[in-house]
Amino acid sequence: LATLSCGGGKIPATHYYALDLPPAPTPASANSTAERSVAVRAVTASDPFTQDRIVYRPSRQEVGFYEYHRWAADPRESVQSALLDKLKASGLFKVVGGYDGRMKADYVLQTRIERLEEVDFESGVKVYVELAAELLDANDSQAIWAGEGTGSGTVSSPEVSQVVAEMSKATAASLDEIVEGLRQALR
Repeated sequence: LATLSCGGGKIPATHYYALDLPPAPTPASANSTAERSVAVRAVTASDPFTQDRIVYRPSRQEVGFYEYHRWAADPRESVQSALLDKLKASGLFKVVGGYDGRMKADYVLQTRIERLEEVDFESGVKVYVELAAELLDANDSQAIWAGEGTGSGTVSSPEVSQVVAEMSKATAASLDEIVEGLRQALR
């Protein structure tokens, strides 16, 4: 603040963003013949995706953080909410819930955000999303299935709002890929 009073500089406004993940279709669980249940653990994330600053890569080796463009809603929570909705709509499980340690479930699903970033060193500005998931047998914690969902997109404008819009599309595609992987594994 001392610098501001002496130099008269102005601090830029901070802008906040949230992933815009489309709602899943009407849940099929009520019409499902599935007898399985799944508890979904809180989504985790690799560093540097655990903070509120949006990540970009100006080069393959360098990781940058937007100082004045931040997440308004934690992407881990947004991904978990969308994943719960997609699983309920999928008809793969009779019961889908968040993991709280009390729910008796056949399976436990854990998901991790491996990538959620803007990449500036390739031709144009791109976004990449990678989600890793693992389905465990709730009785013995043995892995039943492990897979990933990936998505990417090219940003048409250098505005951070456009970056987040592409991240949203790529995240939705990644979640769809995970649900499809589960569908194949549970046949």
